[in-house]
Amino acid sequence: MFQFIESIRIKEGIIERLDYHQSRVNRTFLNFGKSPFFQLNEIITPNALNAGGVVKCRVKYDLQQVLDITYSAYAVKKIGSISLVELEGRKYDFKYADRDWITNLLLNAGTDEIIMTDQGVVKDASYANLAFYDGKCWYTPQIPLLEGTQRAFLLEANKIQLAEIRTSNLHQYQMVKIINALMTWEESPTIPMSLLA
Repeated sequence: MFQFIESIRIKEGIIERLDYHQSRVNRTFLNFGKSPFFQLNEIITPNALNAGGVVKCRVKYDLQQVLDITYSAYAVKKIGSISLVELEGRKYDFKYADRDWITNLLLNAGTDEIIMTDQGVVKDASYANLAFYDGKCWYTPQIPLLEGTQRAFLLEANKIQLAEIRTSNLHQYQMVKIINALMTWEESPTIPMSLLA
């Protein structure tokens, strides 16, 4: 049976963007013909670590039960190198717990991070969505590998815009930003495109 995860940011006891995460959980259930049976706000303990920094809450579930809830301190990953990796048609439409194939793509790349592409169309990084800066605006791939909650928030806030980004036009961009639910826009790593291997 499929297993899924939600990774949720808690800062100083405040659960952030919970409505976006609940919406994704609900969409997952509905896609598989099931009704959502839990509310994240009823199963998460905001002060689980009594930590002043950022806590990552990881909820693991399947279509019948919540399997596990873990809490850990979160630190932003430092990225000094990045490379392109071809997906070869592989999909990750829902936030499946089994991410081994993505981890292997990253390990085999030999860089700190990867930009996954599918037949020349840019998708995502290994653990996050992407935003590219052309000197005026930030753009995110129109059809990512997975629609992230932070990406959804940034689109609604008009911080980023949708665009079809291809490997053939990456030279138009100066920087790429790694965005996910555990980092604010300001905290998200920003990498010069000149570092692309």
